[in-house]
Amino acid sequence: MANKPTKIKRSLGFVKFKVSIESEIRVFWHLMACQEYTKRWWGSFEEHPARLTEYPGDKKNPFMSIDLTVNQFLLNIPVSQAYIRENALVSFITAFEYYLFETLERLIFVDPSLIEDSSMPIQAKELAQLAGDDVQRWLANKIADKYLRNKSHKEMISRLDTFSKAGVSASFATEIEEWNRWSLVRNAIVHTSRFVTGDLAYAWPARFSHAGHGLAIQDKEVARVHHLAITLANAIDRRAVESVIKGRDVDVLVKELFVQHGMEKPTDIRREVDRILHSSIPPTRVEQLISQQKKGTFPDRWSVSHADLAKIRAQ
Repeated sequence: MANKPTKIKRSLGFVKFKVSIESEIRVFWHLMACQEYTKRWWGSFEEHPARLTEYPGDKKNPFMSIDLTVNQFLLNIPVSQAYIRENALVSFITAFEYYLFETLERLIFVDPSLIEDSSMPIQAKELAQLAGDDVQRWLANKIADKYLRNKSHKEMISRLDTFSKAGVSASFATEIEEWNRWSLVRNAIVHTSRFVTGDLAYAWPARFSHAGHGLAIQDKEVARVHHLAITLANAIDRRAVESVIKGRDVDVLVKELFVQHGMEKPTDIRREVDRILHSSIPPTRVEQLISQQKKGTFPDRWSVSHADLAKIRAQ
């Protein structure tokens, strides 16, 4: 009998990222499918009403907001589809960028010695507004922001490589170069009204040869960006968990399941931990962690918001 493939242990940040990006591609698919159904539905009529609002029952929003003729509406579908593709690409890259930031923040929180050589100045008035364990989370956030602000995604991944001894920059050099080019496409969408920039034309002349031209993103390219994001995040997370995070996110998940959902039975908690993080935890460890939480001595002050836990559990 063949052995089951070993599940790769995951961090809470990766699970949240994966749920987010899968939701984004489902929305992309849904919107594109709606466009196709729209063309098919109006194409089934031998005669169209003069305007959208003249179809029975449609004298209301959203139809009244921009009351077009049916032909005008149908002619706008290619433009809408181009925007849907571009918006999906922006969403994928933004989700990945936040995953990089949150992962670095978590690494610093778990092992502050990673930044022992940092000379970043911190003002006393900033620290005075914080209390107790909040300082550790704030500091991790501040350092992560310093390391990643205004950096390319290639540089961000390189920084994470250093912190978690990942080697992703070397192993996935081709994918990272491609991803970096797609991040320039994202910048063109967000910052230059969806036209090719000079930077993009210079970095990727084979695909975007002329500055000022439209981007003309294709469906297969949207799928490619989604695939690249998952591939790179998988590789980064695997090493982050193995080298720094280890079992710390398992402990945090146990705590949050107990605090937010009142789960206390070891079998139920262990089942959720295995399903979500692909990790096992002994029943005695579950009982120990819950006992520590009740006593206020839980060892890891990292927390997960109610919304994030709901997202994580939905995967």
